[in-house]
Amino acid sequence: MIRSMSGYGRKVAFQASFQLTVEMRSVNHRFCEVVVRLPKSWGMLEGHVKKIVSQYIQRGRVEVNVAIEHSGDAHSAEAAIDWNQAELYVQGAKQLVERFSLQDQLTAKDLLLMPGVLQQKEDATAPAEMLAELLEETVEAAVIDLLQMRQAEGQKLMRDLQQRLTQIGEWLKQIGELAEAAVEEYRHRLHQRLTDALQGFSFELDQQRLLQEIVLFAERSDISEETTRLESHCAQFGEQLTKTEAVGRKLDFLLQEMNREANTIGSKANYLPIQQLAVEIKTEIEKMREQVQNIE
Repeated sequence: MIRSMSGYGRKVAFQASFQLTVEMRSVNHRFCEVVVRLPKSWGMLEGHVKKIVSQYIQRGRVEVNVAIEHSGDAHSAEAAIDWNQAELYVQGAKQLVERFSLQDQLTAKDLLLMPGVLQQKEDATAPAEMLAELLEETVEAAVIDLLQMRQAEGQKLMRDLQQRLTQIGEWLKQIGELAEAAVEEYRHRLHQRLTDALQGFSFELDQQRLLQEIVLFAERSDISEETTRLESHCAQFGEQLTKTEAVGRKLDFLLQEMNREANTIGSKANYLPIQQLAVEIKTEIEKMREQVQNIE
């Protein structure tokens, strides 16, 4: 089952007085790249988060955003005064009063309103002991949610590619039928041209020489090998669509080979109906390549 490289996953979990939110977004990328954004105090867990995501994702750029919010439970946090910061404000106020002969005095209320003086002191044991395990579980749940969306998108891509592959197969059958008619068409045109050219002359048309020219044309315009290889590539492409592992690179390679064979068919055929079908095949292959660029 092929997967798209585009997707979104989100999970929210609660524990004690904390809410943990994990969001993931993925886009196409040649390799697997995981970018993690954690709260500053949780930076040491970045590698662990990447490891969890990499177990599920083989290709694509995945952005992981982790947010931790306090629920506001009065029992899990208490007011704390940063005495060093308060001391700095007091000393600064004294210097201002002395230097400019000010009358106003700094009050406790004023001091508490100064930035950085009054802080919420969170339970220091919560992040390390309570949330680490919850983070792992939530990240894993979010990446599974992401995978479900990638798989759903992958199914749509697979159906589209299978339809295009079927269309190419029908065009190849038409090319096989036209290839047989191409030689006969060339023989008829060559015979008619020579007959018209020899009118009024006593020369007779050399049937042996005419046959040689027809044989040479058949050899130069023989596309049986190219059509066989193209059919083989199409069959391999269809098989890859049913695989469970990441097949995006293989599909892209096969499309390059398919395009090469279609080019050769168009240039060798020297027969307009076949050349037109070769152009149709190349156009369809290009559309398939655009889709494959987003397959894991």
